[in-house]
Amino acid sequence: MNSGFHFTVKLKLILGFGTLGVVILIMYYLLHSSQQKNSDMLADNISVNYPSMLYTEQLKDLIDQTHSLVVRWTLQPQIDTSRLKKLRFEIDANHGMHLDTIKTQIKNFTEKFHWNDSERDLYTIVSDKTDTLFMMHDDHIASFSAARDSNNVEKTIQLTQELLDGNIALMYKSVMNDATRLANSFYLKSSRNLVEIEDNIDNSFKILRTSIVIFLLVILLVGFLMSRYMITSINYVKGIINKISRGILPEVTGDGHNDEIGDMINSLGVLVASLKETSQFAIRIGEGDFTTEFKPKSKHDVLANSLLVMRDNLIKAEKDAEQRKNENTQRNWASQGLAEFNELLRNVGDDMQILSNKVIEKLVRYLDANMGGIYIVDDSDKDDIHLDLTAFYAYDRLKYAKQRIEIGENLIGQCFRENETVYLTDLPKGYVHISSGLGEADPTCLVIVPLKVNAETFGIVELASFRVIEKYQVEFIEKIGETIAATIANVKINMNTAKLLEESSEKSERLAQQEAEVHKNIENLKAQIENLQELNKNELVKYQKLHDDYENQAETSQSTIQKLSEKAEQLRQNLRKMEFVLNNSAGYYELDAQGFFVTANNRFLGAIEMLIGDIEAKDIRSFMVDKEDEIKFNNIVEHLSQGLVHAQVNHYKFNGREFYLNEIYTPTRDDQNVLKSIIVISKNITEQILHVKDLERQIGELKNENEFLKTKDKSV
Repeated sequence: MNSGFHFTVKLKLILGFGTLGVVILIMYYLLHSSQQKNSDMLADNISVNYPSMLYTEQLKDLIDQTHSLVVRWTLQPQIDTSRLKKLRFEIDANHGMHLDTIKTQIKNFTEKFHWNDSERDLYTIVSDKTDTLFMMHDDHIASFSAARDSNNVEKTIQLTQELLDGNIALMYKSVMNDATRLANSFYLKSSRNLVEIEDNIDNSFKILRTSIVIFLLVILLVGFLMSRYMITSINYVKGIINKISRGILPEVTGDGHNDEIGDMINSLGVLVASLKETSQFAIRIGEGDFTTEFKPKSKHDVLANSLLVMRDNLIKAEKDAEQRKNENTQRNWASQGLAEFNELLRNVGDDMQILSNKVIEKLVRYLDANMGGIYIVDDSDKDDIHLDLTAFYAYDRLKYAKQRIEIGENLIGQCFRENETVYLTDLPKGYVHISSGLGEADPTCLVIVPLKVNAETFGIVELASFRVIEKYQVEFIEKIGETIAATIANVKINMNTAKLLEESSEKSERLAQQEAEVHKNIENLKAQIENLQELNKNELVKYQKLHDDYENQAETSQSTIQKLSEKAEQLRQNLRKMEFVLNNSAGYYELDAQGFFVTANNRFLGAIEMLIGDIEAKDIRSFMVDKEDEIKFNNIVEHLSQGLVHAQVNHYKFNGREFYLNEIYTPTRDDQNVLKSIIVISKNITEQILHVKDLERQIGELKNENEFLKTKDKSV
């Protein structure tokens, strides 16, 4: 910009708006003066005139009401005693409390000299006459009551005429005239103030109209002078802005202005250059290049900062998509594995060795591990409970020369004792070797999982691998471990049953052989008895008793075997009945100690219209609609940790639909009395809850309609 003084846009605006400021100040002073006067008069009207008029009107109404009550009391039949008492009570209240209240309110105006002398004098007259009138009322009531009690008809007629046409009536008319004059005086004063305020408002509007005319003339003059200078420059700037608005980024050069217009053109040039740089950055982001360096012009550069945020969000979205893909892959992997293992366990039969071989082989291959072994708990002798290696896969046989593991011995025995998963990525040196055609090496990851169901451990599975076994795979092993444990338990029951049947069969065969031998001996004895009957009668009795004992023993053994078989069959039927009743009577699902879904029956899944894969390993609190239900659930977990059963109605949202479920929570705990899982029996009561809410809504509408009718009746 050239040196020397320049009559810039800023100076022109200061001069023009300075003139407008002077006009506004003058206008403000005139309007403020008028408004102040109006405010003072209005305040006087509000604080003195109107309240004075209100209280004097109340005094006048009190005098009129009291006199009317005295007349009604006088004319009321003597037999209506309740009505006479009520009228007398109202008269006494007006003579005392109501009159004192009004006098106290008026006293504030007279003592603070808000009223003039004539108004105070007139009020004094009204007050004295009012007291005299009320005393006359009291005397009249006393005299009339005495005459009425003595049945003096002439006296009651005389007192009634005096009340209606005598001194009391004259005093009533006099005091009412004075009270009316006093109230009218304040009414006239308030009216005069309002008229004067209205005149002042009219003058204010005249001043305002004149000021607006002057203000508009000054604005027109300033606008005319400014437009002649600025219109050309503004058109130039507008052309540049129009091109930018259409997405065109033109070359911007100054046109010789050395004032604010020139600064605007220079700023537009900087803006165009910045937009070109920003567009290049956006193109690179669109091409997937997230590594390009780009700096905003300032911390307030909205477009540049938005592009940086978009780039960061795209990077985050790409990572999130990859994470979701991995989670879906893991979930599908686990679901497929559960299905395959369930199919395998259903068809495995009752041979523990075949079961162990197929399970460990399937686990090692499905987890892509390098070796694995399965141990089954041998509790046939309650005094010698231990673990037996029943199957292994790809193990170094030297490592497993010992087939028996005691409780608490090495990692296997410790896992059984603690009933918790062992997960190691830093294995003890020489713990196990993996051999192949290329040599030997130590694994890098070891997982030992107890096969347990309902807090009872039936076996241990051990897996070793060169690669790290992921957390979701460990969870899969634990989950499938429950199914394996249940299968082992069932196989054990079947094996024990078969063993009992086999033992009973062997015992029956032995008894049959013994019985045949006894019969044979009896035949021999009979032959000998025939030859030596006379010589050895005692021997015949002995052999006959032996025969009876053998037969009794055979019958007792056969009865015991039959009872054991019937008891085993009854147990299997009861288990099937309990499972059928649970699956068909109510919804059932199981949570772990942290509140995540473990399993659910078909009735519960059908009620919420979801599959087991949709809720498996998800927090139940994420489906709760009300925050209060989440807080209550956390409190329930604390109660369940203490072994207490709890019941509660919860509000859920599954698959986009809302449900109300009445649920009973039952805890299961491990050997250390720590909460292991939560068994939940659930019943869908959504229709009942919605029906109750609909009834509450209808009751609310009826209440509102009733209130509206009551209000309407009062207004009528």
